[in-house]
Amino acid sequence: MKLCYNKIMKIIIRLFFVFIFLISAAYAITFDVLVVPSDLFQTKENYYSFEEASEIYSSDIVKMFNNTNGKVKSPNLYDVRAYYSKNPQLKQNLQDALIKYRNSGSIDYSAFKLAGDSFGCKSVLIVSSYAMTNKNAKKRSIWEVLEVSTAFEIAYPYRMETSVVLLDTVNNIVMWSNNYSSKLGGNDNIFGAKNYAQANDQLEKVKLYSKTVVAPSVVQNILLRFFPKTVKPVETEVKDTGGALRYDTRTLPQRPKKNTNDVPYTGDLLYEF
Repeated sequence: MKLCYNKIMKIIIRLFFVFIFLISAAYAITFDVLVVPSDLFQTKENYYSFEEASEIYSSDIVKMFNNTNGKVKSPNLYDVRAYYSKNPQLKQNLQDALIKYRNSGSIDYSAFKLAGDSFGCKSVLIVSSYAMTNKNAKKRSIWEVLEVSTAFEIAYPYRMETSVVLLDTVNNIVMWSNNYSSKLGGNDNIFGAKNYAQANDQLEKVKLYSKTVVAPSVVQNILLRFFPKTVKPVETEVKDTGGALRYDTRTLPQRPKKNTNDVPYTGDLLYEF
């Protein structure tokens, strides 16, 4: 009888450890995401030598991914560029795909799958940002627009449009996508910089917009796709735009806020500064 009891206890203990192992394995799942800004190979080519907006957003997204306690990991942009600098053919292949996406919105799944496989990532996040007007559909760098509007003293309502697309490169599908829109300039529609200090002030506004709106929202939404039971979304009212959610802000931040990094963005409500 005692021998039978010992066998039963051993079985129970083994099942217990198997259960603990399975639970631990479930919580140890890590998703690897390659973040690629559409201007990955065209950064700091503007008059001010500033980082392009897509690169600023991508860098912040990568940092936030890598601060999710191992849930999502992403290679930093420096390592990505270093890798492609040693592989010219692969670089050209990805660059062509990024240009194609930036110009037409078309996705070359084979090219992005190859890019993801190069870093052991089954998911690729494309980040694209540009400035445009209501009367001109041409997509321009916001720093190009800043230079032109300053030189010709143009007062016109420019908007910075940003799109993010998460690809599943295994099944060649779009897992999630979203658009963000923000007005450039003040209420008088002036978006200019007569000197470097004023231009740098515009750069700081873009960086703050990235940290307080774009990057936190992107990371939160992607975590919801990967871990739907571990992240609880904030219920907020969002107007129906007939497609993907559109985050629409009145304008870029006018001045940096104190302790901005200590206040995470939580929700899908239209963000106002």
